[in-house]
Amino acid sequence: MLIIGLTGGIACGKSAVSDELKKFGAKILDIDSVTHELLEPAGELFETYVQHFGRYIVAVDGLLNKRIIGEIIFNHPDEREWINSVAHPILLNYARDFLEKCAAEGVEIAVIEVPLLFEAGWEHLFDEIWAVYVGRAKQMWRLIQRDNLSPQQALARLNSQMSQEEICARADIVINNKKTISKTRKQVREALRGRLVRGRSFA
Repeated sequence: MLIIGLTGGIACGKSAVSDELKKFGAKILDIDSVTHELLEPAGELFETYVQHFGRYIVAVDGLLNKRIIGEIIFNHPDEREWINSVAHPILLNYARDFLEKCAAEGVEIAVIEVPLLFEAGWEHLFDEIWAVYVGRAKQMWRLIQRDNLSPQQALARLNSQMSQEEICARADIVINNKKTISKTRKQVREALRGRLVRGRSFA
């Protein structure tokens, strides 16, 4: 089984690469999606957050106010460190369970999409680490449009993370997502070409 860690800065287009890998039969675990589930009212992290930050982070609908939490995370490094210290061990267990299940099912390519892969110290989990890259200006624009942020809010989020350049320097494979989706797809195919996984060659 080929185990790929898929990472990259916020709003770089990791999901586009995941979607292409699925076409080759890859099974994907999106750590962001798992985190969102854990932050639902019945989730493992919900009460932990409320106890730490207070009830003001709970919206009138009973859900966590993600905008308030985002402001906390991206503007207060000490709180961001606390959140990571609480969430990462739980998420690591999900990642390990996912890989064990993939191995038992005979999955050929297992992919874990995790934005803070290097910050969390998860390098040991993977055979290869793929980084998705996009230009800073395009990343900023995507983030503003996607999350309805001001330029200042978007910049705070970008500056809170490891730079794209460092992520790419530490990765085994870099997928440049600056241009068209067809070119991104081509890079994914090229990265898999010639691989032999459980007797299957990816051409």
